[in-house]
Amino acid sequence: MMPLRRTTYPHVEPRVAGVMHRAVAEVPPGLPVAEAARLAGRRRLRLLVIRRERRWWGVAPEVLRRAVELGLSEAALLDLAWDLPVVAASASEVTARQLLLRGAAHVATVERGRLVGALAAEGLLLPRHLPAEAGELLARLPEEGRRLLAAVGRLGAEAGMPVAAVGGFVRDLLLGRPRADIDVVVEGDGAALARRLGQTLGGSVTLHPSFLTATVELGDGRRIDVATARRERYLLPGALPQVEPGGLEEDLARRDFTVNALALRLDGEGKGLLLDPHGGRRDLARRSIRVLHPLSFIEDPTRIFRAVRFADRLSFRLAAGTRHLLGRATRLTVYQALSGQRLEAELEAILREARPAAILARLGRLGAFRLLLPAYRFRQATAARLEAAAAVMEQAPLSPETARCLYLLALTEPLRPDGVEAWERRLALPPPPRELLERCRREALSLARALGRAAGSSEAYFQLRAVPEAVGAWALVLARGGPARRHLTEHLARWRWLRPLLSGEDLKALGLAPGPLYRQLLDRLLAAQLEGRITTRAGAEAWAREAVGLAREGRGAQGATDNTYGRRES
Repeated sequence: MMPLRRTTYPHVEPRVAGVMHRAVAEVPPGLPVAEAARLAGRRRLRLLVIRRERRWWGVAPEVLRRAVELGLSEAALLDLAWDLPVVAASASEVTARQLLLRGAAHVATVERGRLVGALAAEGLLLPRHLPAEAGELLARLPEEGRRLLAAVGRLGAEAGMPVAAVGGFVRDLLLGRPRADIDVVVEGDGAALARRLGQTLGGSVTLHPSFLTATVELGDGRRIDVATARRERYLLPGALPQVEPGGLEEDLARRDFTVNALALRLDGEGKGLLLDPHGGRRDLARRSIRVLHPLSFIEDPTRIFRAVRFADRLSFRLAAGTRHLLGRATRLTVYQALSGQRLEAELEAILREARPAAILARLGRLGAFRLLLPAYRFRQATAARLEAAAAVMEQAPLSPETARCLYLLALTEPLRPDGVEAWERRLALPPPPRELLERCRREALSLARALGRAAGSSEAYFQLRAVPEAVGAWALVLARGGPARRHLTEHLARWRWLRPLLSGEDLKALGLAPGPLYRQLLDRLLAAQLEGRITTRAGAEAWAREAVGLAREGRGAQGATDNTYGRRES
């Protein structure tokens, strides 16, 4: 028997040049969108590439078509460009795949510095469903949370409807910060699933048909938000989208950021799979906020506010391409279809965060407030005012209404009166908060100056007693130091809660007939308490008995108060 011939075959590693397409063209950054769209159609291009300042940018034809539909025909191509990774044509195909797996939609290919082709994520078989280690993930939830998810999955499977936990719930679970409320998306009739959940779990159900959503409120205060999987289409920049039922992946494609475009399947054979078609898990690992496509901020500019809010809350950074698109979106169009109520809702959400001043300052530096007033310019002095407002909020328990006033006042302080009016009108603020803001602007500075001249604590207290909380708080922001700052701090932290140790009924029990003297005596008692001369109820009663006695002797109100004012309880 002849021995087997041993043949060694060389290992062949595919190169990018063998899998790339050549339907690319390098174009100038200022090329108008409409002209670029015509060029792409005429030459059947799959990618237009911009090279500028040693960086590469790309725009796909489908983005150009959508931009034209949104009325952006005259915009410069760079306004819609996505940062584009570049590899050599001789590089391994694995290198390009790794870039696409990290979330790049396209990878440009160069040879001797010249553009020769590109690869697209849609043209390669990339994993979109990843094993989620469901058992490990769900173990991070309390037992009741696991029970709820199991019920959702079981009911979805029984109804033949694919169902998944989605969005912020999955994001926070992956970050090790599980939360009680659950977000669920179902392919099919979300309202029907919500009703079945309510019946099974004993909760109340609220339907929102126009949004294809429902809410199940459970008896222990937890909530399950159920949404029909849907796709969206924006007809105007900033307008609310048209919504229609769709699939799970279509639902993820409409999300704001990749870290929120994650889903954990709960039903049937797909149970335990993590749907991650946009690289959200990788962005979580990189601690990065990234939009899903170049028109994201233009379609919905409120995402600008959410991007910075999420970045601050999670201690993430904005991806470079996302930061570029954000800055362009603030200048690109006026967003007439964006309602003031939606902008105001985003500001309210920011005020509920742990660091609202830092978020607002970053938004200002990024130009986000041009959405409210195109001519708005953020200054370092405004950042300082925001920090001062945050410091006041930390010194005393102030209402949400006051917090909103302080931050809006800080943001609008550099504006002329007509600019302030335009800003408040853009936010669609109703008359009461607008009137309070105007009162703060009108009275706070003069109040701070008057308090700087106050003789003592009691005089400052009576100047401040009838002042609204927001006016006093803004006066403290404006106060530079000295007695005014001390008095305002004391007022917000302590004085405004102070009450006389005695009441009118106590004075009546001492035999003093009701009348104007009551108010004068109680005010004098408050002054004595403020200055530390009376600290106990017994001391207050002794003081009052003497004051009432003097009044009975016919000394009158002034005599009664004057003769007892300087005495200290013994």
